[in-house]
Amino acid sequence: MKLLRHTKNYTLTGEKKVSVQIRDNEIYKINNKKASVEVEGINNDEVLIKIDNQTHIGEVVNLKQNEVSVMINGNTYDFTIDTELASKRKEKIAKNAGVKVSKVNAPLPGEIVAVLMSEGQEVHKGEPIMILEAMKMQNEITSPVNGKIKSIHAKADDTVMKDQVLFEIDPDK
Repeated sequence: MKLLRHTKNYTLTGEKKVSVQIRDNEIYKINNKKASVEVEGINNDEVLIKIDNQTHIGEVVNLKQNEVSVMINGNTYDFTIDTELASKRKEKIAKNAGVKVSKVNAPLPGEIVAVLMSEGQEVHKGEPIMILEAMKMQNEITSPVNGKIKSIHAKADDTVMKDQVLFEIDPDK
């Protein structure tokens, strides 16, 4: 019979970023290095933490969802505990936060009947950029923001799929 090992990966983000791998409900690796970790309750508030034969006395000072403040050996540390997926998602969002481009996707599949604007042209919020025909109805695809058209990804007579990027706009600041 094969022993099933249940492994979860977490990221602790504070002053430093630390990856923690939990296997069968016990800490298995810290920053991809095997670690021997034991936690033993001393009283209601304090715990004795042994990490690779080093002993620390710790106390959870504040716990609010995934945000934690702990005091270890008299020093307070604040960090956030995220799953590996949530941590990657936060990094991606932070990386894209500086991106100032608004992409407009096709709301439904259809055919581009007309492109009314060109790249580099100034546009205003609500101004039509393209006409998309779908189910024998013509739909204006408008600018969601004031700005300048950065790129156009479809031309007249193109067939487009739902959620396909039609154009990108650099919003005004």
